[in-house]
Amino acid sequence: MKDTFSRITNSTSFKFVVIGILSLLLLIPVGKVRSLIMERQERSILAALEVSEKWGLDQTITGPFITIPLKETRTLNGKEEYIWNHLHVLPEELNIYGKVVPEEKKRGIYKTVVYESGMRISGKIVLSATLLDQISDQEIINNTFFLCLGITDLRGIKEISIQVNGNLVEEMPGLPTTELISKGIHIPLSPQLLSTSPISFHIDLRLDGSSELSFVPVGKTTDVEIESNWADPSFGGAFLPIPSKTNIGSEGFQAIWEVNYLNRSYPQHWFNNAASLSDSGFGVQFLIPVDHYQKSMRSVKYALMFIALSFLIFFLTELISGIRLHPIQYLLVGIALVVFYTLLISLAEHLGFDPAYLISSLATVILIALYVKSSTGQSKQGLLTGSLLLVLYAFLYTTLQLQDFSLLFGSVGIFTVIAIIMFVSRKVNWYRESESPEEG
Repeated sequence: MKDTFSRITNSTSFKFVVIGILSLLLLIPVGKVRSLIMERQERSILAALEVSEKWGLDQTITGPFITIPLKETRTLNGKEEYIWNHLHVLPEELNIYGKVVPEEKKRGIYKTVVYESGMRISGKIVLSATLLDQISDQEIINNTFFLCLGITDLRGIKEISIQVNGNLVEEMPGLPTTELISKGIHIPLSPQLLSTSPISFHIDLRLDGSSELSFVPVGKTTDVEIESNWADPSFGGAFLPIPSKTNIGSEGFQAIWEVNYLNRSYPQHWFNNAASLSDSGFGVQFLIPVDHYQKSMRSVKYALMFIALSFLIFFLTELISGIRLHPIQYLLVGIALVVFYTLLISLAEHLGFDPAYLISSLATVILIALYVKSSTGQSKQGLLTGSLLLVLYAFLYTTLQLQDFSLLFGSVGIFTVIAIIMFVSRKVNWYRESESPEEG
């Protein structure tokens, strides 16, 4: 009975099963590493938010547009009833030119992007005779209507000057209604201006914000031009800039959007909250080029494959050389492979992903190669193991760098490795009992 148990535990097949179990057990610390990356990424986001809250958050500019508060009187069964409405009228033309100067800000080891911007916003609002007739039998509440401009974070306003029909007007915080947007400023205007349609406006605005600057195309024709010294913009939202009029280079970018009212899902005027502006915004994000947390997370996804291939290298080394390694030695090597990821994360926060990957992979390869050399007493085995691990780390790095072809490259690479393993182990007798090094 004892001899049978000994034959089973010393067999090649049993050793292979033990290695497989060790690979699966190492997924537990790999899961902890994944949680660590998510925690560090969350801290980075919170640190960036803390900086942004003091400087100014992501900014979205909506408008300007006109809001007219109306009271309609109706008689029903001999009783008068009052209906309160807000008529929202969008511009016929909206032209925006902005110059944005972003810069990186640090909070400890974490970085975020903030910006200063200077914008000129101009255009005109036309109230047609038909629309004026439609509201002529309604009372304008308090004999005042409003020019409204939506700005998502009012703390970012550093300076603003507004002219209506060529005359300077005084802006006030808040909005007469939040049916369209929740935050912004408004300018009370006299109803006499309604009869002087079109109503022209010109706004000079200095606005601070963080990471993203967006616009809502409320004009019947909306033209937006943005210039910046930031070399890595990301354009997003419902509309992209015109490719032929967009230039991106090492010294910055220039982008132009042209949107007309047929491209969006709401009309030029409506009452109350009959339409929504939320889905038509567009703009630019000012990105930090390297996101080491994202790359680190992607590398962890390959951890099981990486550990399994490393163990297979050791296993094939045993089969070819006849030198036996204990499962504890496999476990120690597996732990070293897991520690590689913690080194990568911690170094990447200070050095960036590429230098961190180089240092972490070389340190791990040298450690394991020296350990194999010491365990087997053969420099050749240590050199061979280190060389194969270097190939694996180079394969992983290449896969991480590829965006569009990472799946293809990874699949072909894994297929090639499996083919090599099958070729090398094709003559192994998996049913034989393990032999001692002397017998081998």
